[in-house]
Amino acid sequence: MNPILRLNNTKFLFTNITEPFMLKMQVCLIAGLIITLPFVTIEAWKFIAPGLKSNEKRPLRWIAPLSILLFAFGVALAYWIMPYGFKWFASYIPPHAELRPSVPATMKFSILMLLAFGLSFELPVFLMLLGQVGIINSKMLSDNWRYGVVGTFIAAAVFTPSNDIFSMVAMATPMAGLYVLSIWLVHIVEKKPGKE
Repeated sequence: MNPILRLNNTKFLFTNITEPFMLKMQVCLIAGLIITLPFVTIEAWKFIAPGLKSNEKRPLRWIAPLSILLFAFGVALAYWIMPYGFKWFASYIPPHAELRPSVPATMKFSILMLLAFGLSFELPVFLMLLGQVGIINSKMLSDNWRYGVVGTFIAAAVFTPSNDIFSMVAMATPMAGLYVLSIWLVHIVEKKPGKE
């Protein structure tokens, strides 16, 4: 159920006869992509794994499950906070007006919000991959943690489709925590001095 339906006195508006059918098709397509994502990740790993050395495989074995788990947490958080965000937006509707949002626009907004949160939670995986290839290290991340936290808030402001402060803070706060977690994860996978 779309979180906007939880608002009081809200009715969806279809502006085209084909919209109800196309909406069901889009929802099925997106749900199918989400459901098959773990299987696609496993198949991609089976394709890449034979070409890697044993020391390269070790950290990557748990990057794929971690990325799926973090993406799911990001989507779940977005789904949980969206009703509060919609209520905040709805508080600006004048008392004599009635909210009748367009179904395609509402679905697009909801999907973009879920996707933005899911991808933003991939920050540790992205930093781990950079640490694995030697572009960054845990000391660099820990020395520049202030810039990292500010960067997460800037990224949250850019990536949230609603551009409201509530969604930005809801995305940036866990991202800042994930940045701190990334320091430890990068320390595990980074290339140690004296080792190839």
